[in-house]
Amino acid sequence: MPEIYLIIMVVSLLAYGVIYGASTEGRYSQLKKITWLSIITLILTSFIVMYLYSQLDGRIEIAGIIGIDKFNLFVKEIVLFSGAAVLLLSLDSYTQENIKEFEYTQLVLLSILGMLILVSSQDLIILYLAIELISLSLYTLAAIKRDKELSTEAGLKYFIMGALSSGLLLIGCTILYIETGDTNFIAISNYVIYSVNPGIELGALMVIIAMLFKLAAAPFHMWVPDVYEGSPTIVTGYFAIVPKIALLTILINLLFGPFLGIWNNMLQAVILGSAILSIIIASIGGINQAMFKRLIGYSAIGHMGFMLLGIGVATFASIQATLIYAVLYILMSINSFACVLCIWRGGENHISRLCTISRTSPILAITFVICLFSIAGIPPLAGFLSKYLVLLTAVEGKFTILAIIAVLFTCISCFYYLRLIHYIYFQDKSLYLVRALNENVEKKNRSVREISIERSLLLGSTLYVILTLLIYPQPLLMLSFDCLINSLY
Repeated sequence: MPEIYLIIMVVSLLAYGVIYGASTEGRYSQLKKITWLSIITLILTSFIVMYLYSQLDGRIEIAGIIGIDKFNLFVKEIVLFSGAAVLLLSLDSYTQENIKEFEYTQLVLLSILGMLILVSSQDLIILYLAIELISLSLYTLAAIKRDKELSTEAGLKYFIMGALSSGLLLIGCTILYIETGDTNFIAISNYVIYSVNPGIELGALMVIIAMLFKLAAAPFHMWVPDVYEGSPTIVTGYFAIVPKIALLTILINLLFGPFLGIWNNMLQAVILGSAILSIIIASIGGINQAMFKRLIGYSAIGHMGFMLLGIGVATFASIQATLIYAVLYILMSINSFACVLCIWRGGENHISRLCTISRTSPILAITFVICLFSIAGIPPLAGFLSKYLVLLTAVEGKFTILAIIAVLFTCISCFYYLRLIHYIYFQDKSLYLVRALNENVEKKNRSVREISIERSLLLGSTLYVILTLLIYPQPLLMLSFDCLINSLY
């Protein structure tokens, strides 16, 4: 039901955009109308998902290719919420980023549709088609500013690396089909229980590597900083916020479904090795970054390392910790990008532009600082809770050395978050004046206190969760437990 409704609305909004997108009211005005209609569409879709969650008892299989349970319904709800949040942030970004194409919202909706299908897929063919629907939408979003060289370059790099990972995924799926004679997850799982050979292990390994490509985990991360830097800021936020949890979900479904019978030291070593390498590379690579979007790229790689660490431990508690980490990461990313979009109204994204924020908008400055502390994992904020749960499960799973390495490099990564705070409160204002492109940039930043109601709503709600979840985390813990207990066991 959610996917069918979303397909109908995407087609309807596309027709509306074609007819009225270039009306006399102005392209920005029509784009905002289409954006509001898209937000309403996502909200209504989330109501359908909530209704299904309340009515579902157990698991439903549809034609052997779609599986519905509380776990993937919960993930769908998170995807829809985060997608609506990004569209809300986009309303004031169209003039800042000079985005006039109404197709922007349709590409966002199409990628969200692909994510909804992806998390429910129980067949390799459906999985591949869903990933391609997501990827093609994201390639176009990265290059949506066709008159900007960096945006075009970002789209091209994303396409090349995405095509490579899609090729690996398709080859892996082909090998699995040749060895097992089926593409259904349950059929592959039943076959693997009784017969395992190097061909099946090779196919599973290639599928996992392709998923690590899509997740931007090391050592398959090289495209991330360039794509994040070249894309419009709101598109960068969308890349960092929404697709991660859907891709993590299908990776969990694969490891605890068709690949459970071949879960061995090799596959576990690939996941855990990629996790630790992501944490190390992100901690070191982000230190010298002066552009905020490249810094966010390395930060995303590091957070992905922690989530993969939870998956690699492969216990119920570690999967629950990974799900909680993903939810909190989305909330913190929404808050941080809302702050950034309020601070930088066009122009370059050099971190020296933070220098005047504590003077021009002290409330926004303290909000951004609290969010940065949470992302860094400083107690007693929500980011500390997420890291603590993952590291605790790693220690309980006898991966103490990996947990120690993660803690040490997390301390190193705190440096570049603290550097941003230093620029906000302690950096000499003259540095900003040197870095400013022109005098209008200063004027734009003086108007930063005029924040729209949409961004204020997102800033307030996400900050509230960040401040209160460590004090009262039971609702999130119980919800994650409830949706996983009936799905993984």
